[in-house]
Amino acid sequence: MTATALLLIGHGTDDAAGLEEYHQLAALVQQRLDLFVQPCFLELADPPIGQAIDACARVGYQRIVALPLLLGAAGHQKNDIPVALREARARWPELTIYYGAPLGVQYSLLKALGDRLAEAEAAAPPAPRAETALALIGRGSSDPDSNADVARMARLLWEGRGYARVLYGFYSITTPRVPETIDACIALGARRVMIIPYLIFTGRILQRIEQQVIAARERYLDHDLVLTGHLGLHEGVIAAIEQRFHEAVQGQAAVNCDVCKYRRLFPGFTADFGRPQTSDHDHGLRGETPARGIEAILPPRYQGGRPVSAAPMTAAPLVFDEQGQVAWDRVWGGDDPNNPFCELALAGGPPHRGTLLEPVDPATVRADPAGYARVIAELSRALAMVTDLPVKTDVAPGWIGLVCESEEMAIWLLRAIIVENVSVRREDRVLLLPTGPQFRLEAEIKNIVTAVAKTYHYWKEHIRQ
Repeated sequence: MTATALLLIGHGTDDAAGLEEYHQLAALVQQRLDLFVQPCFLELADPPIGQAIDACARVGYQRIVALPLLLGAAGHQKNDIPVALREARARWPELTIYYGAPLGVQYSLLKALGDRLAEAEAAAPPAPRAETALALIGRGSSDPDSNADVARMARLLWEGRGYARVLYGFYSITTPRVPETIDACIALGARRVMIIPYLIFTGRILQRIEQQVIAARERYLDHDLVLTGHLGLHEGVIAAIEQRFHEAVQGQAAVNCDVCKYRRLFPGFTADFGRPQTSDHDHGLRGETPARGIEAILPPRYQGGRPVSAAPMTAAPLVFDEQGQVAWDRVWGGDDPNNPFCELALAGGPPHRGTLLEPVDPATVRADPAGYARVIAELSRALAMVTDLPVKTDVAPGWIGLVCESEEMAIWLLRAIIVENVSVRREDRVLLLPTGPQFRLEAEIKNIVTAVAKTYHYWKEHIRQ
């Protein structure tokens, strides 16, 4: 047995096809490198990182190379995984653990994207490249460094291929989103748009991107929208992993700290500057023995005897982006491990003040269509940012729809939201939430978004597991 094992750290998914593709990739990497590959995941699948390291140590591996199977450097790579490795080093002081860089921008991945693009183009009817735009779609992150890698890869993919232009977008968390990116390509004169999902594996995110492309085709019947394949099991992905493995073993692994939001001040991210590395028991510390007593239910920043803030979730101030719009995904911390939804909900999160927040009657909607349209637009944007779920606006006046992944999810969210004193009803998988032309940004709109954001977080991160 070799003394070295490769810990291949995936994000994790509850999608069976995506999980199978991950295991197929792990097997191919094991064959290529001729060493044992131990799969593990941050969330949604087992084993967690700590348990995977324990398993390797118990059977006698002396060195572990931990590789984040992530395309960009963001919170998971900078916080959750390092914390998990720190805990493992404390348990196994005799174990040598190398930490590799995320896959990032590599020529082999660029080659993989180029091949997926060529495959899709060959399968589609002929069209001039001078009338074709490329739209590279990343997962999206709250870390500017990670998002910038998507922009860089988009430009590298476009160079020298003769396409009219290239734009990039994101599935969630940041903007522009998929529909906006397609709209922009067509507004700039493209007759064909090649939409390229910059994802390693299939799964729910890819499925939702496909749904958004289908919806865009209905809006642009005289344009050709072509969705390429994702990276998948392409040779370039295996080569990128191999490159990062050798860098880690040789002590050459590096990330770009010059543009890291934790080390540099960025507009809109000042609260992240200088923050210590932390994680939680849903990510890097998943599977670890939790603290005993009252600490077992406290977020990391309140452990060790530090006082719990009494600030309720609804007291969090609104955060605005550079365009002056509310950055709803950053109001309650977003991906920030020091300010998660769990912590804010623990501190209180009282329901909507006063009487039950209900929809207005249709006559009120008809009396102020402009005001109603503004509220619908803001709620649509906010709900999409905090849930990643499709939003329906073509419902009964006074309501806005949120399309859940399943009927079970819709029922659970309905029960949880009504406890927040916000009216809600259900039609199959669609939750209907109240709206009205006089709803205020810092009052009714914020209360609705707060209730949905908190309950959606608990469903996604705690209940459905």
